[in-house]
Amino acid sequence: MTVSAIDASLGIVGLGACLPGPPVANESVGKSTGVELEWIRDRIGIEARHHAAPGESTSDLATHAARHALRDAPVVPDLVVLATVTSDRSVPATACYVQDRLGLSGAPALDVNAACSGFVYALTTAAGMVRAGVARNPLVIGADVFTRCVDPTDRRTAPLFGDGAGAVQLGPVPEGYGILSTELWADGGKAHVATIPHTGGWFEMDGRAVTGTVLEMGPKVLNSALDKAGVRLDELNRLIVHQANPRLVRKLGDFVGLETDVVPDYGRRTGNIAAASIPVTLTLAHRDRPFRDGDLVALVAVGAGMTAGAVVLRWHEPTA
Repeated sequence: MTVSAIDASLGIVGLGACLPGPPVANESVGKSTGVELEWIRDRIGIEARHHAAPGESTSDLATHAARHALRDAPVVPDLVVLATVTSDRSVPATACYVQDRLGLSGAPALDVNAACSGFVYALTTAAGMVRAGVARNPLVIGADVFTRCVDPTDRRTAPLFGDGAGAVQLGPVPEGYGILSTELWADGGKAHVATIPHTGGWFEMDGRAVTGTVLEMGPKVLNSALDKAGVRLDELNRLIVHQANPRLVRKLGDFVGLETDVVPDYGRRTGNIAAASIPVTLTLAHRDRPFRDGDLVALVAVGAGMTAGAVVLRWHEPTA
């Protein structure tokens, strides 16, 4: 596994999300795929998702989410790290387009591709760059228009996915708060389990193998990150899980023994939004039931690669 504990003085000081357009209901997806509405609801638990408009790009969604994150942030970003598998172009990095639109000329900008684990990888990358003295206030974004990678007539994948973006602005927080630890993992021997062919074609996934990896590696990376942070699972106030689908999120919550109020479910309203899932869920969870000062929050994701990652942080809520 990976890196040692990260300097706890770096924490989240701004949150933002972008879910494009109106919700796309199961009726619409069911019509294009021939899937019964009961199957979508009962087997995967998703009720709606969002689709980017024609011509709306990953950088568009990422920029919207970033602007929300920066609205109340007390710092100015000096680094942009964007997690995505649906870059605007092969070259340059989509983060460069976002950097330009935000007026951050001169700030380093790069993309990270670790599929649905991408945001956790990007957050760890940004924190490491702070430790290396490259930046002080990174902006970390997860954004994908994954519906363009999915065959709209495929009953196995089309109901699962949506589009979106989420962002967090990092900055200084008091000692004892912020990012306490991270853990990353990958096994390229399982690359075939979830992939998009290089020569073109639609996303392909072995759902059974993905589920097995989630239930195996999700708890492993989470427990390792908790051990590094010196905290226990039962101390968590919130566990933000990649929203692959609501049924799998609940399975993971049950597997580690956490109640539903600790493991929020937003996938029923967003679908699987790939690298955007963790920051969007984090933003919506804070909006609906704000984290309190001192809350212990963990993030955990498993994605194609296969990859997995977890972050443990102590929430800092400034006094008015």
